[in-house]
Amino acid sequence: MRLVIAIVMALLCLAAPALAQDKAAFRPTKTVTIIVPYSPGGGTDVVGRLMAQALEPMWGQTVIVDNRTGGSGSIGAAIVARAPPDGHTLVLAVSGIAINGHLLKLPYDTATAFAPITAVSYPVATLLATPSLPANDLRELKALVEKEGPEKRSFASPEPGTRLIAERIFEKAGIKLLHVPYKGAAAFVQDIAAGRVDTGAASVTSGLSLINAGKLKSLGIMGKQRIPALPNVATFAEQGFAGLEENSWAGLFAPAGTPPDVVAAIHRDIATVLARPEFIAKLTELGSLPGGDTPAAFNERFQRDIRESGVAIRRLGLTVD
Repeated sequence: MRLVIAIVMALLCLAAPALAQDKAAFRPTKTVTIIVPYSPGGGTDVVGRLMAQALEPMWGQTVIVDNRTGGSGSIGAAIVARAPPDGHTLVLAVSGIAINGHLLKLPYDTATAFAPITAVSYPVATLLATPSLPANDLRELKALVEKEGPEKRSFASPEPGTRLIAERIFEKAGIKLLHVPYKGAAAFVQDIAAGRVDTGAASVTSGLSLINAGKLKSLGIMGKQRIPALPNVATFAEQGFAGLEENSWAGLFAPAGTPPDVVAAIHRDIATVLARPEFIAKLTELGSLPGGDTPAAFNERFQRDIRESGVAIRRLGLTVD
């Protein structure tokens, strides 16, 4: 009898971690929708689809990516802000949604409308340029603009987030370029390649194929070190422009009011995917860095970005064109 009891106790001890893990897992009861509030084929869309493919077998439910474009990401974000807080409707958005409230009239309060889950990736930002631009890095662009005069050269942006990144780069370089607003990310990248505008900030992911094809060039990247996707492109810090070491993020959010245990469980599943070597390799190949921050840490970054972007927008005098 004692042997039987000992065996049963041993089995229970072995099962306990599995039971705890099962209790902590996210168990959706229907299709999970990840809204990507940007155009199909962009960097965030690619990462969202990779994540959906990885999560589907873990969750035992269909996981779809739904592109809801418009309003610099605010239209898709608004859908999630008013969705049931049960984990079945999420949004994968870039750090531009932290900026929108300072420039747009929104049907939600950015700071309180969402339950931040984690940064899925950190897209490395680059300053793209048309191949015909007589400058090959930010130092040469600075010399060119100083020679020609302010606003003789142009830069494009499809939404406030990328505009703010470009303005920060130009501010650090001490130069002024003419802003040309665009409605879509694909058109803006193609027009830089065609020479209709000179430059524009974007994620490396968005421009990498055209850079590799020689149809775009990168004048530098943000971050503390070079990346495998563009090993020959220097960081802005290497070029002598400090203060451009922190990249933006692509983060996953649930609606506010989602139970903390559901948020924590989704985060654990996302972190599991992000730890896989093949997923890290794919993000690296795309020019992004893996995320995985805890919900608390990601929320801290999110709230800080809301505050700091407001300060930067007021300092630079930015408005919606």
